[in-house]
Amino acid sequence: MAPDSFKLIKLSLKKITKTKCLELKSCDLKKLVKIRVNKKQIGSDRLANAISVINKKNNFIIVDFGTATNFDVVIRNHYIGGILAPGVELSLKNLIEKASLIPKINIAKTSNVIGKNTKSAIRSGFYHGYIGLIDNIIKLIIKQSGKSFKIILTGGLAHLFKNSIKGKALVNKNLTINGILKVASNLK
Repeated sequence: MAPDSFKLIKLSLKKITKTKCLELKSCDLKKLVKIRVNKKQIGSDRLANAISVINKKNNFIIVDFGTATNFDVVIRNHYIGGILAPGVELSLKNLIEKASLIPKINIAKTSNVIGKNTKSAIRSGFYHGYIGLIDNIIKLIIKQSGKSFKIILTGGLAHLFKNSIKGKALVNKNLTINGILKVASNLK
């Protein structure tokens, strides 16, 4: 969300509810998570996702399919950092807008890698291309860190990729809200 939009929403909520509205990353989160990057540059949604999974004994890679495809790395109770890649739907929308001969389509699971027409070729490129991106980034995180991870998928297209990527992955559509609730219960 753009900073100006956030300020407007924050003021509106304060006026309507007569309560103070906080952005998650402006809260004291030290009891919940040790942040190993510049906190000002992490989206509150990404922090909420990380806080949601933290349990002090497991490591997690969170893959969030939103405007961007985010990969966030949590080692025990430490937020280590992440990777931002272009979002699936945003990339598809951009391709459709920029290439006049590309028809409007929705991303869908496909078993055929080689497309027989424009629609099936695009579906294959996006579906199998993102599987490759996801698998490779997870592999590189594991290699660089030398650790094992639980993989959590969230966001709009999490269900589409759950059974297609290498390794076991869990889908949690409520990750962000659960993290916000965890922070809220610790502010009291």
